[in-house]
Amino acid sequence: MKDEILKSLYDWNPWIEGEFPVELAGFPRNYFLDPYLQIPEVKILEGARRVGKSTLFYQIIEKLSKHDKHVLYINFEDEILKKYTLQEILQCYHDIAPLKNLFIDEIQNCKDWVSFIRKAYDRKEIPQIWISGSNSSFIKKEFSTLLTGRNITIKIYPLSFEEYLHFKDIKDTKPPFSSKKETLIKNHLTQYLEIGTFPAVVLRPVLQKELLINYFEDFIYKDIASRHEVNLMKIKELGIYLATNSAKSFSYRGCAKALGMHPQTIMDYCSYFYEIFLFSELYKFDYSLKNQIGSDKKVYIADTGLANAISFRFSEDTGRVLENMVHNELKRREKEIYFHKQQYECDFLIKTDLKISCAIQVTKTLADPDVKKREVRGLLEAMHVHQLEEGTILTMDEKSVEEIHEGRKISILPAWKWLLTDTPVK
Repeated sequence: MKDEILKSLYDWNPWIEGEFPVELAGFPRNYFLDPYLQIPEVKILEGARRVGKSTLFYQIIEKLSKHDKHVLYINFEDEILKKYTLQEILQCYHDIAPLKNLFIDEIQNCKDWVSFIRKAYDRKEIPQIWISGSNSSFIKKEFSTLLTGRNITIKIYPLSFEEYLHFKDIKDTKPPFSSKKETLIKNHLTQYLEIGTFPAVVLRPVLQKELLINYFEDFIYKDIASRHEVNLMKIKELGIYLATNSAKSFSYRGCAKALGMHPQTIMDYCSYFYEIFLFSELYKFDYSLKNQIGSDKKVYIADTGLANAISFRFSEDTGRVLENMVHNELKRREKEIYFHKQQYECDFLIKTDLKISCAIQVTKTLADPDVKKREVRGLLEAMHVHQLEEGTILTMDEKSVEEIHEGRKISILPAWKWLLTDTPVK
């Protein structure tokens, strides 16, 4: 047992025997994690698989290893390590070195870890403990029972548009730009929507769709089927259905009818997708929580590239893909969001404290007068209901303008500029 464990640990921790391999650190992200090294709580990096949690761990480890070799990284996707408890693994490691900094990837695959981590934290045996997980329900359930008050959660998302541009070696990303660079940025936005936001996919020059399909299989088999009793064919079918209909109005009963499945099965399977951060629900705003939950909702996929790879989409879907991207950006910025629907519809309402502070409408273009009339009408209704003096319409490529409608100001912005502006929403 000991030799098997140590061999895996040496494989995952090359700095034990030599220097830190700089290639493991990858590209820098817009997460500033250094301050977290100054607090004792257990740090949890929470997010979907393949969004870059392991790379962020390696970036922290690279800094630590320059002055402290007592750093251990454990990946519980490893077929050897997942056979053992955390206590068994650390007992083997303690035979070769003391431990000051512990990093654990995909903790949901580890046996009996919660009580061990709590004991290590309470006894101050390991000064720094960092954990990652790809299943929100599992992580929160375990921590709520035994580690309340002892942990802090850091949500990790796929690449923002700014990060995407940095990955493409475009460094200065704050407008205004020259006409040439603006054209380049617009072209990259189209690619950003098409291939998506997973770091490894963005860096891959070929066979991106094939990699995304492989990710989808991993979501199904490794994250869901390994933990829940599901019909693989049906849950794949549901995943494709949700990806195809992302940013559309959605009900469990309507979905069940379309797929020939029971509504309860749809609800259960959707909850599994939400747990692993692959899809998320958006509710219609209502001051009554009961009405919110009981109304139809919208479902958005975590990555537009994945949706393009697995779903049935057409060129006229660009507006919905753009809306999905805006939803994901608002979530990345940790906004509390809803959609508005009364006589007309507005895509996003942002709630700040106890009131709605911002309304945003998203469409591919306003060139068609009928489309513009519809989008403005829905936005104005939301602004009137929530007493907002200003609203925003985001498009693929319309120039920035301000218009006054019914005494209220509407800003029309290209999405690329909104994405790269420091304070685009309240």
